[in-house]
Amino acid sequence: MATSRQATQQPSNRDLLVAETTEQGAFFDLVRVASRLEGELNRVFRPYDLTTATFSILSILERVSPEGLSCGDVAGQLIAEVPDMTRLLDRLERLEYVIRERSSLDRRMVKVRLTERGIEVVRNLKDAVQRCHKEQFGSIPPEKLDQLRALLKELGRDERGGTTRNESSVPMPRRQVGAGS
Repeated sequence: MATSRQATQQPSNRDLLVAETTEQGAFFDLVRVASRLEGELNRVFRPYDLTTATFSILSILERVSPEGLSCGDVAGQLIAEVPDMTRLLDRLERLEYVIRERSSLDRRMVKVRLTERGIEVVRNLKDAVQRCHKEQFGSIPPEKLDQLRALLKELGRDERGGTTRNESSVPMPRRQVGAGS
């Protein structure tokens, strides 16, 4: 018979979320690791008042600078779907990292591009981001990282063989070496 102390003892938070299947366990593990990795990266961004999502937007825009992209095209290029692109762009605009401008050809289209300050922030953070990723993944041999990436790509494919993300997004042009760098 359980004592009153045992009956009222609360399980740890880890004990409350138990995988009922191998697939569910894999999902829980993936989300936990992704959350931890993103938290570590967000600490790199904190001094600039950025998050992984906002830095991703800046990185995308840096690749197409100075032309910029429409808001929809930026959203289509992001690693993860964001529920409120407008709010993220408002924040980046307040920080003076981006500007939004209406197209002179189609007033319904709004293009987003980096400011000089935004370009500087992306360039300043590139080394710190690379160091963070090296710390996160440095203990894993390259061939295992390749396997991990292949498994994640397989997991990201839907039953028809396509990806679960919208692939109709604008292809990202490669920046030319020496072109504005």
